[in-house]
Amino acid sequence: MAQYKYEYLVTVHDHPGLLATRLAARKRHLAKLAPRINAGQIVFGGAILAKEPVENQDPEFTGSVMLIKANSKEEVKEIILDDEYAKGLWDLSQLDIIPFRCAVRTAI
Repeated sequence: MAQYKYEYLVTVHDHPGLLATRLAARKRHLAKLAPRINAGQIVFGGAILAKEPVENQDPEFTGSVMLIKANSKEEVKEIILDDEYAKGLWDLSQLDIIPFRCAVRTAI
């Protein structure tokens, strides 16, 4: 497994009104990330929700958040720009790549 020096918390918001785009690209998005997930480079990732989900209703997605191991912020940006969601869903002007050091990790 590759050695990474840093962790980065990444947030990026969706362009509004593109739920169908998100859902249509999701399978390709996850398939492309699978090797990085399996290698431990992507520690976690998921959708940002507009509000707490209500049972029996589809959640309202507003973006994505993930924790990525890498050797530089530029490396993280390359990963994001190569992502399926970067092809029109994500508003890349709202991309935040924040250096992060995790003190505690627990499973939900």
